[in-house]
Amino acid sequence: ERLERELELARQVQQSVLPRTFPAVPGYGFSARSEPARQVGGDLFDVFVLDDAHFGVVIADVSDKGMPAALYMALTRSLLLAEAHRELSPHAVLVSVNRLLLELGEPDMFVTVFYGVVERLTQRMTYARAGHDRPFLLRGPEVTTLGGEGNMLGLLDNLFLTEETIVLRPDDRLVLYTDGMTDVEAPDGRLFDLDQFQSLLRCCDGLTLDELRDTIFTDLATYQGEADQFDDMTLLLLGVDGVE
Repeated sequence: ERLERELELARQVQQSVLPRTFPAVPGYGFSARSEPARQVGGDLFDVFVLDDAHFGVVIADVSDKGMPAALYMALTRSLLLAEAHRELSPHAVLVSVNRLLLELGEPDMFVTVFYGVVERLTQRMTYARAGHDRPFLLRGPEVTTLGGEGNMLGLLDNLFLTEETIVLRPDDRLVLYTDGMTDVEAPDGRLFDLDQFQSLLRCCDGLTLDELRDTIFTDLATYQGEADQFDDMTLLLLGVDGVE
């Protein structure tokens, strides 16, 4: 009973931190869904306006489960939001967050993060990927993965992290996710791997963001069948409508 209570509290912490709505950013749309596993993890996603010209997108995954993960996730989000409003460079922001997590966080925990800053009018996104899964870019029927290299945050003083830039185009879809999406097991133990994820996305050209989100989760639920869900599954979609 005590364990159930802690799991419920962890769920409440996680839900209180995740956004219920997204900011209105002319020319862009967003959609997301997070399905916590019974052993709640520390998945995080957010979209936030930085100034008149820029907005940020982030997805992150804490290494642990339960209340420690939920609290570490809340700490990570607070630090990232504070640093993001001080500095536009995703590299600089994540380096600062890493330093602060080493000072304030638990020594045996870490978090993977993808953080991008989009310049609204030019559609240019600068991003850094700290050990997180590579996002997918849907451009018509083509599916590619974003680059960037880096270590997860909260482990090492001398953080290795690259900063990359991509110019988005009208009708592009950016698919950010946590590894719970690609750790889904079928009842016979087979994993829903990256190749299957890409194949699914290739069939989704022309869908709205919400339709794309629902299609992905429906397919994963079908694949999983009656098998247990071991990790949080979190998906954040960014769509480019064109500049207004």
